[in-house]
Amino acid sequence: MTQKHFLEGVRDNGDMDPLFRSLLKHHWMEEINHARLDMLLVQALGENCSLEERMTAFNEYLGLGMFIDTALKDQLDMNLDAFSRATGRVLSESEKEEVRKTQQRALRWTYIGSGITHPMFLEAVEGLDPSLRRKAEEVGPAFC
Repeated sequence: MTQKHFLEGVRDNGDMDPLFRSLLKHHWMEEINHARLDMLLVQALGENCSLEERMTAFNEYLGLGMFIDTALKDQLDMNLDAFSRATGRVLSESEKEEVRKTQQRALRWTYIGSGITHPMFLEAVEGLDPSLRRKAEEVGPAFC
């Protein structure tokens, strides 16, 4: 997620403060080490599991994604309420719906879609079983 964020929105953004851009770059560099370690851990754990256990674990992973998606919707509602209280402005229903639609897409991409569609993630789950990669590729676009 941090890698895609940096590469797609930060690296070539000349309007961004260079020091802040550098901070985000170094954050990405740190996070990539976590991602590599996680990938190795998934591979090691998967080697000792049956195909059925791998499928169950992957379905539980997807369940966590759905849990996060629900939490993001709840957070969005709280953000809309906080916006109204902070600004004293009450949004119309059509304005609220437009904000919800835009923010939900952004939150889903940031916290779920960018991870489940990342090449390293797809490579890791393919190593467990090719059908898991296909499943991730089918589910991923819903969060993009």
